Amino acid sequence: MSKTGKRVLIVDDMPTILDQAKEVIGDRYDVDTAQSDDETLQKIGSFRPDIILMDLHMPGTGGIACMENVHAIPEFKDIPIIFTINDVSVITRARAYDHGAADFIKKPFIASNLFRKIDMHIKLAEIGWRFEP
Repeated sequence: MSKTGKRVLIVDDMPTILDQAKEVIGDRYDVDTAQSDDETLQKIGSFRPDIILMDLHMPGTGGIACMENVHAIPEFKDIPIIFTINDVSVITRARAYDHGAADFIKKPFIASNLFRKIDMHIKLAEIGWRFEP
């Protein structure tokens, strides 16, 4: 598999999830990782990801607040963020969509599903499409 040249930032507080995600997508995308809200905000400026995969249930700030912090930066206000989840209620998913989530993907990751969602949301961002409620 050849690299696409697209950059994916993976945000999760569990090193095993970060390792699994890098293993699954690392041959296709340039990947960097972060384990907290602060580290995410530091990494996006230097790594400049095309998309972010983010754990919805991170300790401390939490995924939704971290996403809002990313989207508050003008140059990253439209970056797609896909939340990674184990099992989340419909209400939590609706709340995340209302706050700007692009999509969800279930852990553990299945490569073809992950590639499909990443590629789709990068392409939608490239053409400027964004859901406006």
